[in-house]
Amino acid sequence: MIGEKRFEGAGVLVTGAARGIGLAVARRFVAEGAAVWLADIDEQVGEVAAAIGASAGVRCDVRDPAAVEALVEAVIERHGRLDVAVANAGVGGGAPLIEMTDGAFRGILAVNLDGVFFTCRAAAKAMTPQGSGAIITVGSVFGRDTPAGAGAYGASKAGVVALTQALARELAPLGIRANCVCPGHIETELYRAALRRRGVATERSEDEMAEEERGPIPLGRFGSGEDVAGVVAFLASADAGYVTGQAINVDGGLQPR
Repeated sequence: MIGEKRFEGAGVLVTGAARGIGLAVARRFVAEGAAVWLADIDEQVGEVAAAIGASAGVRCDVRDPAAVEALVEAVIERHGRLDVAVANAGVGGGAPLIEMTDGAFRGILAVNLDGVFFTCRAAAKAMTPQGSGAIITVGSVFGRDTPAGAGAYGASKAGVVALTQALARELAPLGIRANCVCPGHIETELYRAALRRRGVATERSEDEMAEEERGPIPLGRFGSGEDVAGVVAFLASADAGYVTGQAINVDGGLQPR
């Protein structure tokens, strides 16, 4: 629970941490005593890190493997180890597949899948000599049940699940765990922007779109970044010491349409 210090002194890296789910995750680890590094393409990430009491905020484009490697090396140089890596950085975007351009398709995969791969690879290399660590990736329920118009996004997130499962099996003998959280409808700036875009396309208001999206959620509300952060913190903790290779939905019980 919040207020515990389960991660006192631990080195934690969170990508895509300047806002939304990533920021909520970073705040949770700070609250639990970790030395947290925020990474994001947003130039304001340093200010965000200072505002929440994190150790550092570094501008990093996860599409660049050299930049990701340098980031992890900087964490190790400062703290001596990397205990938790949260590969959260991602982008949205959607269109019918026959209308999607090559550039749009590759752009989504470059961040959502390539970026996760680069982050996981760098983290695994850093954790291997210490014989411990937890890697948490952020997928999506759309990667497990993909609606029309979200093919590229769903494919990228399905890839994250597959990547995490393979990584877990490869790293388990080395004492490193890897799990994936798959958020459902989480009320972030990114999600609200997607609602507005879809509303414009169907001539409906943002509120009308939100009401429709809440319909299949048995808990009757959108999730929050804190809802996801709680699961991420559990998976990183000793309480999940026998949990690896899992993809866990955080979706309020979302029912397929």
